[in-house]
Amino acid sequence: MKGSMITYPPEGTEPIGVIEFIHGMCEHKGRYKDTMNEFSKRGFICAISDLRGHGENVLTEDDYGYFGEDGYKGLIDDVENFTMYLRREFPKLPLILLGHSMGSLIAEAYIKKRSRDIDALVLSGLPSMKPGVGFGKFLAKLIKFFKGEKYRSPMITRLVFGPYERAFKKEGILHAWLCTNRDVVDEYNADPKCGFYFTLNGYLTLFNLMSSVYGKQGWRFKELELPIMFVSGAEDPCRVSDAAFKKSVNFLRHRRFRNVVYRLYEDMRHEVFQEPRNKEVFDDIVKYLRVKGPLRDKDYLDDLK
Repeated sequence: MKGSMITYPPEGTEPIGVIEFIHGMCEHKGRYKDTMNEFSKRGFICAISDLRGHGENVLTEDDYGYFGEDGYKGLIDDVENFTMYLRREFPKLPLILLGHSMGSLIAEAYIKKRSRDIDALVLSGLPSMKPGVGFGKFLAKLIKFFKGEKYRSPMITRLVFGPYERAFKKEGILHAWLCTNRDVVDEYNADPKCGFYFTLNGYLTLFNLMSSVYGKQGWRFKELELPIMFVSGAEDPCRVSDAAFKKSVNFLRHRRFRNVVYRLYEDMRHEVFQEPRNKEVFDDIVKYLRVKGPLRDKDYLDDLK
């Protein structure tokens, strides 16, 4: 698969499952290498593919943050294709879909369409529904009319990211909201494949994706026992507030999914897998998959404390 990466458990270790990662906006699959290795040490085959408009799927600079005419539906189709590929390659192993940030929105939109394709869902850093999405769509369409869909609007970027940056303005570094680990933020800022502006096409895709995820219509109740786990840093501005975060969790419960849990991590920001105490997150996810998820019948696993 173009723009994909797969890691395996240590030699001699029997795989216990497959984790398919979906990365966030304005980054690429390479930032997940250490995270994937940590899960592989715990027995998982891990796979990730660059989103459209990101990483190896970018041919020219104009392609960054551009998703084409299919918009968010194309992103969902891409996940479906990669999921089916992993199913064919590893047919006997449970498949866990793990989305981060915008990737978590894509993952949630995916289960709205095909919840039976996967055995568990993990949503990391899920953006809560924002009341300004409708205005953002209107503004993006208006600017697009005059500037074209590949225009990169500083105004729309401030609308989306301004609240995140303001929350940590005193730290004096761009993208401080991502992580408490300064080295992680510095590496992100120095990476030419990260931190770019979305095109208007990209922002409209993001807004439409969010509207679809939080829209009450179109949910198909196919796998109501699907294990779903939310993980989020308590200082992650993407979740907006405790109330907004819990509303996102309860949204899926109200869609009649019966196996939904969440975990907030104190003193962590948006990228919980990059935080100094990230081992807690890795272990909590594996423990959940064992207790409530598709690994619960794997009695050869060691108990997790």
